[in-house]
Amino acid sequence: MREKAVRTAKKRDAAPPFAWDRAVWISLPFFALTLFWQSYDYTVPLMLSQHFRLGTTAYSAVMSIDNVVALLFLPLFGILSDRLTGRLGRRTPLILLGAAGGVTGLAFMRLFDGRATEGADVFAPFLAALVLTVIFMSLFRAPSAALVADCFIRPQRTRANAVLNLVGALASVAFGLVGRRLIRERGGVPVFTDCMLFVALTVAGAILLYLLLVRENRYVARAEELNRAWGLIDEKTDPSDRTRTRLTAPEKKSLARILLATFCVYAAYNGFHTHYTNYLVKYLRQSPSWMGPYLLEVILATLMMLPAAFVTSRLGRRKSCLAGSALCVLGYCGVSLVTAERPELLYLWFFVAAVGFPLIGINLGPMVLELGKDRDSGRFMSWYYVATTAAQIVTPVLASLFINAAGYRVIGVYGGVFNALAFLCCLLARHGDVKPALSAAVEEALADD
Repeated sequence: MREKAVRTAKKRDAAPPFAWDRAVWISLPFFALTLFWQSYDYTVPLMLSQHFRLGTTAYSAVMSIDNVVALLFLPLFGILSDRLTGRLGRRTPLILLGAAGGVTGLAFMRLFDGRATEGADVFAPFLAALVLTVIFMSLFRAPSAALVADCFIRPQRTRANAVLNLVGALASVAFGLVGRRLIRERGGVPVFTDCMLFVALTVAGAILLYLLLVRENRYVARAEELNRAWGLIDEKTDPSDRTRTRLTAPEKKSLARILLATFCVYAAYNGFHTHYTNYLVKYLRQSPSWMGPYLLEVILATLMMLPAAFVTSRLGRRKSCLAGSALCVLGYCGVSLVTAERPELLYLWFFVAAVGFPLIGINLGPMVLELGKDRDSGRFMSWYYVATTAAQIVTPVLASLFINAAGYRVIGVYGGVFNALAFLCCLLARHGDVKPALSAAVEEALADD
């Protein structure tokens, strides 16, 4: 009788199949977002400086608008998506509205930028179109990521988040291979009309494909069925519970530590990469066209997304974050040891960092989601994005202070220090990991018999 109970428990503990197709389809809005922001960060500074003749300070102020919008509105947009109900679900209405407004705003940006290349004074309408575009594209940043929590049970969210990040990385590749090639030159001045048209059409196409393939309410219902079937219904996953999440004091401390770890990880990443080109040219005395180490890092980090998810399924989220941040500390600090005589050592240290970054990058978001109720996933994801945005605002200036004091070589140490802080934050976080189901299944089966 006892052997039969254990067999029953093991059968119940066999993980439910992971819906890879569902993970890809719900990642399409994130694909659209990533493609837009890649093109925005690459082309808009050139538009402002070369088409509208703005100085460095002026165009830097304009480029900070998206970060200000994120800090002010992301929590509001996340809470709004949590409270919506209807035939399209909670997230899809904001995804549709945001994409429609963003594509429309991008079309007007394209129009006014084209007129600027012809000599027209259209900076004011261009700026208005830019602000509206940024607001609409920010509208569905948190809702698109919250689909991971809505459509997958908690033990599967790290893998779903890995797919989300992988699809986002493919958007970056698409812009690099296609979008950048569509930037033309006319009289020595870059023209972005074809590139912007490609981005607008691709964003619209990704959202239309999402509408055709995804039935949000059906996916949410399937996740609720799996929760019930696997005994994962509790105060945070109960769909009938309409009260907001109230964290205990220890949970609040863990949330603060996870968000601080998120800030540190992206402070390290953005601080390093913001100044990487100058480090390459001014310290290592290499040509800015030497893309080998950088491409290795980008491609390997992308390829490591899914392996990192499988590692997490064995180690858990917290231990994976600790391993990933430790590897990043090693990789970034190793960069500071590279000299102009041996620049090829960058390949080694970029390899180490590229293996470590996905281990922590794909787990911090699900750890934040684990602390909140499923009905509040939009609000919790907005806090995650506020942490990443705050890092992007602070770290370029902060890193420049270190560079002014010790030279470009210090950016490796800068990245290593912030990843060490992330390691400490994850070490102190006591919540956010996956809850194991095996012991509960065994105990229940034995008790029944």
